[in-house]
Amino acid sequence: MVTLAFPDFSFQRVVLAALLVTSVFLVTGTTARYIDDECPGVMGNRDLYEKVVRVCDDCSNIFRMNDVGTRCRKDCFYNVDFLWCVYATERHGDVEQLNRWMSILRAGRK
Repeated sequence: MVTLAFPDFSFQRVVLAALLVTSVFLVTGTTARYIDDECPGVMGNRDLYEKVVRVCDDCSNIFRMNDVGTRCRKDCFYNVDFLWCVYATERHGDVEQLNRWMSILRAGRK
């Protein structure tokens, strides 16, 4: 008899829980991209970060390997994999500009 008195109550709880979980995923998905312990200068330079991380994203799309993007972003882009991705995405002429942007993103690093 109690279950018939509150049939909408459990449905409302399920819907509320689903909305809460979805909103948490959306919020963490948008901010997690900018919270990077390896690049301390990201918060003031999101536009530069987006330009540099685009190389890694494009590289991941080309090779379709699980860890290419992670390896490319490692150590605030100062690694062999990032350079490999620059050449794989045919951005040979952008190396100097990318190095400047990476230096700005690494500013404040110990």
